[in-house]
Amino acid sequence: MSTKKVAAWKKEVIEKIEKNLQTYKIIAAANLVGVRSSQIHEVRRKLRGKVELLVAKNTLIKKAAKETKKKNMETFAEKLLGSRMLLFSDIAPHSLVLLLDKNKVRVPAKAGDVATGEIIVPAGNTGLAPGPVISEFGEAKVPTRIESGSIWVTKDTVVARKGDAISPKLAPVLSKLGIKPIELGLSLVAAYEDGIVFEEGDLKIDLDEYRANFRQSASEAFNLAVNSNYLLPETAPHILSKAYRQALSLTINAEYPAEEALPQIIRNAYVQMLSLSAKISFTESPPEAKPQEPKKEEKVEKKEKT
Repeated sequence: MSTKKVAAWKKEVIEKIEKNLQTYKIIAAANLVGVRSSQIHEVRRKLRGKVELLVAKNTLIKKAAKETKKKNMETFAEKLLGSRMLLFSDIAPHSLVLLLDKNKVRVPAKAGDVATGEIIVPAGNTGLAPGPVISEFGEAKVPTRIESGSIWVTKDTVVARKGDAISPKLAPVLSKLGIKPIELGLSLVAAYEDGIVFEEGDLKIDLDEYRANFRQSASEAFNLAVNSNYLLPETAPHILSKAYRQALSLTINAEYPAEEALPQIIRNAYVQMLSLSAKISFTESPPEAKPQEPKKEEKVEKKEKT
C-alpha cells in the first residue's frame, strides 16, 4: 500500500516538472548544499511571480526531461548532480543570476558560520532580563549594564568582521538579540535556454570586473573620439576647447596681434626685452682688468738705460 503512495507521489512530481519544463523558457538549477529551509522560504516569498522554485530528486527531473520535446533538455538534466533545486522563469539566465544576487536573505548565525560582513551589536536596551545570559554577553565581549530591570549594551560593538568564523559563544547571543547577520543567496550551477545549456562557469558574473572594464572602455573611446576630432554631444566641448588652445598658441608664437593673444604677446616681448637688456649691459661693462707687471727682459733694459 505504501509503495503505491510513493509511486503516485513520484508520478505527480514528474508531471509537475514536465509541465513547467514545457511552460517556462528558462530552467535553472541551484545548489542546495548548505542552504537552509528558512532561506528557501524567504527567497520563494521575494521572487513570487517572477521565479517558481521546486525541490525534487535528480532522478525525477531526468525522467521528466525525457518526456519533454525540447532540444537538449535531457543534456541539461544530466548536468544535475548532488542536491539541486529547479528554478522556472522567463528571465534570461544571466539576468536571473543578478536577480538572485539582489534578493539574498539574512538568516540567524550558527556556530562555525563565516561572517559575510561586519557584525555589530548596537548599543541600547536588549529587552532581556538579567540572569545567566549576562555571562554570555561577557564571553562574547559585549559590554553591558543593568538598568530598569533590563540588560543594556553600553556601546556599539563589532563582534565579528567579514570572513571571521562565528564562535559558539557569539552565536547564541546574536540569536537572543534577534540579529540575522548571515547573508545568503542561491547559486546557480546550470541553466537552459532555447536548447542552449549553460554550465556553472558560464553563469559566473563579476560585476566589479565588468564595471571596471566598461569604465576603461568608455574612457578609451572618449579619448579616441576627442583626439580624432569626432564630434559628439559629449566630445564637442573638449574638441572645441583643444582647438581654441591650439589656435591661441599658434597666434602667440606668430605674434599676430589678435585681441585674445595681444596681452600674452606683449608679456613675452617684455620678458625678451629684459633678458636682452641684461645681456647688453653685461657686454658693455666688462670687469676692470688688473695692471700687468713688466716682464723680466723689460726690467733689465730699464736698468741698463739707467
